[in-house]
This record gives sequence, C-alpha cells and structure tokens, in this order.
Amino acid sequence: MTRPLLAIAGVGRSDVEEIAVRNGYALTDNLENAFIVAAASPSREDMLRMMATEPPYALIETPVPQSAFGQRLSRALEMRGLYMSLSTATAFQVDLTSVLCSICSRRLPMSEERRYDIETAVDEALSNAMVHGNLDIASVLRNDPADFDLYCDLVNERLVTPLYATRRIEVLATWTPDSLDIEVHDEGRGYDISNFNTPPQLEAKCGRGFTLIRSLASNVTIAEHGRSLTMSFAP
Repeated sequence: MTRPLLAIAGVGRSDVEEIAVRNGYALTDNLENAFIVAAASPSREDMLRMMATEPPYALIETPVPQSAFGQRLSRALEMRGLYMSLSTATAFQVDLTSVLCSICSRRLPMSEERRYDIETAVDEALSNAMVHGNLDIASVLRNDPADFDLYCDLVNERLVTPLYATRRIEVLATWTPDSLDIEVHDEGRGYDISNFNTPPQLEAKCGRGFTLIRSLASNVTIAEHGRSLTMSFAP
C-alpha cells in the first residue's frame, strides 16, 4: 500500500524525515497529491499558494511537533477538511483569520454574509487563543483604553520571546452539506469553563468576545479546560 505523501517546502529532508517515518508518511518535494505540507516560516502568500487546491489538507510549520499528528490532523484527512499548525508568531504575522477564511471559501461555496459572520467569529476566537492564551496577556488590558499602550507593548514583546512566540495555534475546519465546523486550539493555561454560560466578566478570557462568537455561530463548544473552542455555522 502506498504511503500518504508529506510535501516539504523550504525544509531539509533531515528536518522532518524522522517524524514523517514515525507517522507513516513518505516525503516528497512536490505538492501534487501530497496530503500534508511541512513548511518553514510560511508567509501569507506561501500559505495561500500552497493550499490553493485540495489536496493538501494540512499545513504544519516546522519544526514539526509530534503533537501536530493527532486527532485534528486525522479528522482533516478523513473528512478532506483543512488543518493548520503554526507558531503564534507566524499565525499573528500572516493574519491567520483572513488566510483560513480565504482557503475555506475556495473549497466551500458561501455567501458574502455567511463569510463575514464566520470571519468575525474566527477572528475573535483566534485573538483570544493567541493573545490571552498563548501570549498570556489579560483581556482587561485590551478593554481599558488607559492600558492599551501597555497591551500593545506586551504583545510586541511576547511575539519575539520564544517562550510565548513558539506556542502552537491549531485550527481545524471540516464541513458537510449541513454545517461548517471550525476548531481553534491554543497552548495557554486555559480557564475555568464552568463560567462559560455565566454573564461575561471583564477580566475573564471567557468574556464579551465569546458573547459575540455565540451570536454568530449556531453552536459553540469549549473543551480542554478552555484551550479548545469549536464553532458550528449553519448553511
């Protein structure tokens, strides 16, 4: 049986060969027919070009963590969806919301109104995951105009601090004729998900932004102690 192909872009074979073999993939330099692409510090233009057609169904930034070869990747391949695993620094720099929604709209026809709702909800979810999750910056700083300069300084500082900048953002998009599901996962400290259905508090990660998300999505699920958020959108 032919092993699924993992394409490499701007990456030496030695950088990914061990993890590819461990997970049962054959390496190739050609994107054609590859299910997964491993890329070094992909730019926005790189991502849109590499993921313009299907396959590939997944893009993983190097260095490739073993955690990327988990259930989210498996679901993307099984359902022919879209999976991305990026460092926080890269996700922030490329405007991952716009990239994700652009690729999804190529593969899944949607109205302008539906795309606007999806993009707004995804942007809020990714902002929470990157800033409050992986960069570990309290939402009160963004919400209070008096602290906004400090908020911006902290974001810029932590985006170049390896402890925070290399933490992973994972997104998974899968769809059927009846629904589009988008999952956003971060590697932050998480939060108490029992407060998710209570009125939002200024200091809480699960706050006013989640009220917006719930108003735009048909269903929202929180898991993994607040590190995973799944949004479902009706046609």
